[in-house]
Amino acid sequence: MILTQRQLDILNHVVVDGQAWADNAKEEAHVLAKITKYESAYDEAVAKGNYQTRKQRDEAEEQAEQERYDNVGYDVKRSREYAPIPDQLDYIYHNGVEKWKTDMILPVKEKYPKGAE
Repeated sequence: MILTQRQLDILNHVVVDGQAWADNAKEEAHVLAKITKYESAYDEAVAKGNYQTRKQRDEAEEQAEQERYDNVGYDVKRSREYAPIPDQLDYIYHNGVEKWKTDMILPVKEKYPKGAE
């Protein structure tokens, strides 16, 4: 389906790829109905300034989520990296505590030293 730039902009406000969505719609009426439904929301968002398309908003949220995940203390980073407790216990059983410390614990402690925030 051929869309005007405004129609495409409105669709991109609601879906990640407006043209692809329109091309895969079963009927042109569905596309036009969606455009009509979200036209005022699009106009309001543009009027507020710093407008972002749906794709840009999704990418920004994904980046913010990654930053929240990355910006934690050493203790959280360590706990994420340690093997699950059953695996650690199995390793201790088969290899002993000292080997467990050197193979499984110390590398994580060195990677995320205490006090390194």
